[in-house]
Amino acid sequence: MASDFTFHQLRSFIAVAEESNFRRAALRLRVSQSPLTRQVQSLESALGVRLFNRAGRGVELSAAGTAFLAEAKVLLEVNDRARRVAADAAAGKTGSLSVGYTEPVAFDFLPHVLQQFRQEFPEVQLQLREMNSFESVDHLEHRGVDVAYLRPPVESQTVDLTMLHPDPLIAALPSGHPMSGRSTIALAELADERFVTYSQALGGGISGSTAQACAAAGFAPNFVDYASSTPMLMSLVASHIGVALVSHQFSLIPYLGVDFVKLSDVRAESFLALAARNDSNSPAAAALCDISVKVSELHFGRHN
Repeated sequence: MASDFTFHQLRSFIAVAEESNFRRAALRLRVSQSPLTRQVQSLESALGVRLFNRAGRGVELSAAGTAFLAEAKVLLEVNDRARRVAADAAAGKTGSLSVGYTEPVAFDFLPHVLQQFRQEFPEVQLQLREMNSFESVDHLEHRGVDVAYLRPPVESQTVDLTMLHPDPLIAALPSGHPMSGRSTIALAELADERFVTYSQALGGGISGSTAQACAAAGFAPNFVDYASSTPMLMSLVASHIGVALVSHQFSLIPYLGVDFVKLSDVRAESFLALAARNDSNSPAAAALCDISVKVSELHFGRHN
């Protein structure tokens, strides 16, 4: 009765078949001839057929051996491919990864990360979804995304943060504002201004950072309106409804009727973090985190 055979036996058989000689096959496989002969004999016993006929000083395939050779090569190829696929998946080199991000991240930081990630993990399919920090936490908790770039604080028992780097805040002023032509201003100079910001529920990171920065400068901002999106926020500024503090990355994009001015205050900053579920076991997510930290250190002044 036929029994199972091993991939080791298949490799031994293929080597003998291609060399037509047990001695040369043994040299090729870097094994002694006796164990190789036993491997082939065990394979023949498992199959219940004779695979080779003697031919002078060598051997030649039997009819059964000729038919089996092609199938044996296919089996080895499938086995090797399955091993590679499993190893690549375990290393995060295949599969998909859903990534949430806040808008300013896409201006400068994210392109650096994606370029490096694509070079190292070309087979991983990335699904990028723009969302604010509040939405990012909700999607992480409900497994809508695997990781998300956001701005702390985060109030969640299921989400862990990897802090990346500080993101300096700048003042967004309406064109024609008395301070809009200056290279820098102190935040305290805006103490008497009306402020606009993101809705707390939609952009808590920036609005919270604005309140903290103003408090450090010695005043509480007079928030007069809240925006549900960046275009709306810039529209409020351009319309002279109020001034705003935003990520310095916004200065990379021109907005009609809005001028950006740097702040001299050291503590006028937000922070960028990468968030993931604390029960995540995704190798791709871990790899993205490692690359994000490296990019942050190299290009954006991350402090260890």
